[in-house]
Formats: sequence, C-alpha cells, structure tokens
Amino acid sequence: MIEFVHLTGLGRAHLHVIENASAKTLTNAAGATIQLGSTVKTDGWRAYRALPNAGYLHEPHVQATPQAASELLPWAHIVIANFKRWQLDVFHGVSAAHLQSYLDEFCYRLNRREVRLDLFRRILNRCLLYTPPTTYSELIAT
Repeated sequence: MIEFVHLTGLGRAHLHVIENASAKTLTNAAGATIQLGSTVKTDGWRAYRALPNAGYLHEPHVQATPQAASELLPWAHIVIANFKRWQLDVFHGVSAAHLQSYLDEFCYRLNRREVRLDLFRRILNRCLLYTPPTTYSELIAT
C-alpha cells in the first residue's frame, strides 16, 4: 500500500505491509493513512472499487499493460524502485519478518530528504527520548 499526499511531485510516502490485496484489506489500509474525502487514483484492480463506499473519491484507470501503470502512477513506481535499490545496496536483501521495519526506515529517510544534514542527530535524538533500551536478547530474537 502506498499513499502520497501531493498530486504534483512527491509529498510524503507511507509504505505498509498488507496481508493481501482484497477490498477489505486495501480499504482498511487506505483508512489508516488517507484522509476521508480524498481522491484516490488507482490502476484498474477490482478491489479498489470498495473505496467510494468507504468515503473516498475514486479514479480508477484500467491499464492496457503492466508497463503503462508507471505512466499513471509515476511516483509510486519511483518510490518502489528506490526502495528496492536501497535495500539491495545497503542490506543486500530483506527478511519478510522485518520488512515493515525496513519500509519504516526508508520512508523516514525519504520523507525527510530535504533536511539530510541533520538526519543522524534527529534519529539518535528520537531513539534516546522515545525508545526504551533494547537488550541483546531482543536484538537477536526471531
């Protein structure tokens, strides 16, 4: 599930692992990040048809080929491609068990890309102020 705030250019991205692509799951995911009444522009996936009943304006666009989706939703494709490249370059792959943590870190960095000089200090500050210490057994737990 990807949600972007701005129509012109990339605003803030939110990436979430979801169980499946059913109407119920996608509608719940939209409700977690997209303001009711917003216009949601999607490809032609049938499960998105439930969005109007959940309080969204829906603009479905059926694509002739999967490649045409990158023209409809270019920022979604750019963000996904950047995530894939980042995780391969930095981590050389990701574990499904920790995928949401990787997505959270990627979005945190992406959404603060304009103020990168201060990124490390802000991450460290948040860890110290808002996170209890993590024990070694918690770090290695699976």
